[in-house]
Amino acid sequence: MPYLRALAFLAAMTAAFLFLVPVQALARRRGWEMQHAIQKGFCRAICAVIGIRVETQGAPLPATAARFVVANHVSWTDIIALASVTPAVFLAKSEVAHWPALGFLARLQGTIFVPRGSRKDIPRVNADLCGTLRAGRDVIVFPEGTSSDGRGVLAFQPAHFEALRLLDGAAILAPAAIFYKDGAGPVDVGWYGEMTFLPHLWGLMKRGGVICRIAFGAPIPATGKDRKTLASDAETQVRQLHAALRA
Repeated sequence: MPYLRALAFLAAMTAAFLFLVPVQALARRRGWEMQHAIQKGFCRAICAVIGIRVETQGAPLPATAARFVVANHVSWTDIIALASVTPAVFLAKSEVAHWPALGFLARLQGTIFVPRGSRKDIPRVNADLCGTLRAGRDVIVFPEGTSSDGRGVLAFQPAHFEALRLLDGAAILAPAAIFYKDGAGPVDVGWYGEMTFLPHLWGLMKRGGVICRIAFGAPIPATGKDRKTLASDAETQVRQLHAALRA
């Protein structure tokens, strides 16, 4: 089975670069709605190929305004799992831009990159977040600033909640929680430490049967709050959603 998954992954990536990338590049340049369907369809296919089934609780908020979605962060698979449900622009560490193949696809989707630990880049990144939200695009941010084993939620860093404060109610703060399990209980799908990507990906394919559960919470009022309050409110609700998923 893992060999079939590997072949399917190679086939999916080859087909994406031959057929989807040119169409998606044109769709994004022209602002066509089909770009969202392409993103969702591709991410659903990749999840299926590597053996991850996505289940949701609640639903993404109605698009009455652009959404600033915040979630806990477990692995790079969070990105494809979330994008398979609700297309969005992601905030990611700058290293992602240089990943083979996946980095190119991230750039194609308009991912906003932030250098790790660079405080001087925060105003520029927040301005990019504001511009994306003003253009009506949802953004997804992982405020923990790093990944974890998924068994809990780390403290939220408030730096990028400043974009919400600057917009002052023009975007919706939407919490979400992510939790991975299989038939036996929680599983760790993280890629961290000294792991290299291909052995990590092969391990996912060999495991198979992983369920990524995503819970969407109620919108959090953002008007009139500073970034630290927004981060605290979002962290509290994501912790509650995560605990419910574990239970």
